[in-house]
Amino acid sequence: MSAEVVECGAVAAAAASSTTAMPAEAVEAAEVVEAVDAEQAFGRLEHLYAQLPSMEEKGAALARARSAVEVDGLAKMAAYRAAELARADALVAEAEARVSAAEAALVRSEGAEGDAAEKAAHLGDLRLALMAAGTQRGLKVGPAQNAEHALAQALEASPFDTVEEARAALLPAGSLAALTAEVEAYQAAYTEALAVCQQLEDCEGSEGLEQSATS
Repeated sequence: MSAEVVECGAVAAAAASSTTAMPAEAVEAAEVVEAVDAEQAFGRLEHLYAQLPSMEEKGAALARARSAVEVDGLAKMAAYRAAELARADALVAEAEARVSAAEAALVRSEGAEGDAAEKAAHLGDLRLALMAAGTQRGLKVGPAQNAEHALAQALEASPFDTVEEARAALLPAGSLAALTAEVEAYQAAYTEALAVCQQLEDCEGSEGLEQSATS
């Protein structure tokens, strides 16, 4: 025996025990109330079902807006990572230029021993700086590539072909919040109404089985 049948049976048993102490008029009134409650439940479900096409459109619009937000955020992150890498590239280029200039100066000063030693030490420092700049650049490559990959994946999964198209579909924060609240409230109401009606149908079916078994 399922839990629903047990639950419905318990409800029926409780109702039967209570009706033994109730007059016939009270029993009929209780049955009328139950019938009205069931009618209201199915009426509410029917009303919500009638709204389903329009709410599906709003749900699709919400999904599109959320996808636009995701693409926009990932595009901003990709741009930020690309800018970091570009700055690192610029620092490497500057360091390379300093090393090249120092190497040329060292060649020109080979005749002066004291000056050459000083320039050689300076060149060593510049080469260390170049290595450090290269290391920092290497640390920026992975995040930049990952950000571009994440953006490409989001675009592929979205209804948009370009970042510009996604940004054109962005909603104002207030409009997005209102649409989200409306869709989520409808989903919750529909789920609740459907569950109530299914429970009512299960109880009616269980009562019918019990009556056929006792007859």
